[in-house]
Amino acid sequence: MEFLRAENQQVVTESGKALLLRGFGLGGWLLPEGYMWKLYTKCDRPRRMEALIEKLCGEKFSAQFWKRYFESYITERDLEFISRQGMNCVRMPVNARHLPQCLPQVDALIDWCRKRNLYVILDMHAAPGGQTGTNIDDSESDTPLLFLEPELQNELVSLWVSLAQRYANEPAVAGYDLLNEPLPNWFSQYNEKVMPLYRRLISAIRKVDRRHLLILEGVHWATDWSIFKNLETDLTDKNLMLQFHKYWNAPDAESLTPYTDIRARLDLPILMGEGGENNCDWYTGMFPMLEEQNISWSFWTYKKMDCVNSPVSFPVPQGWDDLVRYIDGEGLLEQEQTVSIFEDFLNQIENHCFVNESVCRALNREAPLVIPAEYFSSCYILTEREPGAMLRMNSPATILFRNCENREPDYKRYGGEPQPESEFLCVRLCAKEWMEYLFRTSARAEWEILLDCSAKNSDSVLLLSIDGNAVVLTKEDAGFRAQFCCAPGTHTLRISCELGEALLYEVHIISV
Repeated sequence: MEFLRAENQQVVTESGKALLLRGFGLGGWLLPEGYMWKLYTKCDRPRRMEALIEKLCGEKFSAQFWKRYFESYITERDLEFISRQGMNCVRMPVNARHLPQCLPQVDALIDWCRKRNLYVILDMHAAPGGQTGTNIDDSESDTPLLFLEPELQNELVSLWVSLAQRYANEPAVAGYDLLNEPLPNWFSQYNEKVMPLYRRLISAIRKVDRRHLLILEGVHWATDWSIFKNLETDLTDKNLMLQFHKYWNAPDAESLTPYTDIRARLDLPILMGEGGENNCDWYTGMFPMLEEQNISWSFWTYKKMDCVNSPVSFPVPQGWDDLVRYIDGEGLLEQEQTVSIFEDFLNQIENHCFVNESVCRALNREAPLVIPAEYFSSCYILTEREPGAMLRMNSPATILFRNCENREPDYKRYGGEPQPESEFLCVRLCAKEWMEYLFRTSARAEWEILLDCSAKNSDSVLLLSIDGNAVVLTKEDAGFRAQFCCAPGTHTLRISCELGEALLYEVHIISV
């Protein structure tokens, strides 16, 4: 493997080859969050989860539980799976409180990744004292103590220096993500302290490691890059990457303008370091769009309990409902019963993980899948755009709510729930207009293209083609369909309206 560096808004290898990073965040492993165990706010961060298990099961069992958990939650099998999905990196969150004893897991991950040409981003997800003052950084007092106590900043600097010394000569490490999501808006009075801390960290790391990318996140869940307004004069180091996160909002290029504008101004590569916790429709639109915009990405999160919207999941352990009721103060648990619950928890992780294939296909836009019509890759439109859905506003295409509303779509589908009917969208195609959709196939096969659409005129005619070949004419009011043979690779499906007018809702690509 080759070391990576920043050059002309891109990540490149030592030999100068551009590389778009795409991969998974390994949340839940060295820093579990309550929602990943379906405990949500009931027991929402590592220190509270640890205290719960020790209280209910005893100190000896608790120590054994966490040792086995860290050894089994992510294994070499996971990295083999990630590689097979076509990914080239993982983002590894670490907890400063546990970092020394978890270094064997970090080393093992890097070894597994090196074997498969996967890069590792080391992510300081929970800094000493906490950088967000919330559950995600394992905060003790819901206060961002890192920015209040100088000795905690000294500890953070020492941790990063020790990590940089340890991995200075390791090309499988892509870079160091210095602070995850510092300072939500309700702690914005401390925002001016972020860049001085970044400068100090960069200076200290560069004394022992001059090769690795250093990755800087904005404030307020990494979405606010105003702290970088003077970055070109604040920092002389150019081997940097800027990171933003994106959840529960429009998956369009227009929403990325604050980041792509700064990318162009600073001439630095950018990373969408966290995005996910949504449904497959959103994934189908979001992640291919990032790649079209030449933005590296890391999906959050790779694995969690009993879900449909992460690539990998595992079943709810037996007795888990009893545990939740206990946390709610609605019942009692004997130690023997609780030990059995957490033993089964480990058993589910070790032996019963399952893959959500639809998530993997959506991220890669790989057939078979369904592509919502509004996620076209390009279009040719002759008619004036009509009011409707406030999405992709720089596109000339008319995007409409099926219920004729005029507003922004709602993408808050935290558990992967399907879009409700009130959020169903469609695109309008008039005569001589067309839409194109990119998709991938992994093997040579026959595919059926089924268009969910309605013809507004009895003589409406649609024309379908893939990669410019095998054009098929269809002219029925509903059930527009055709079959194509596709080799492995990326394909372009063009849907043209030859006569009349049609409303296109979804594109179904189905194996024959």
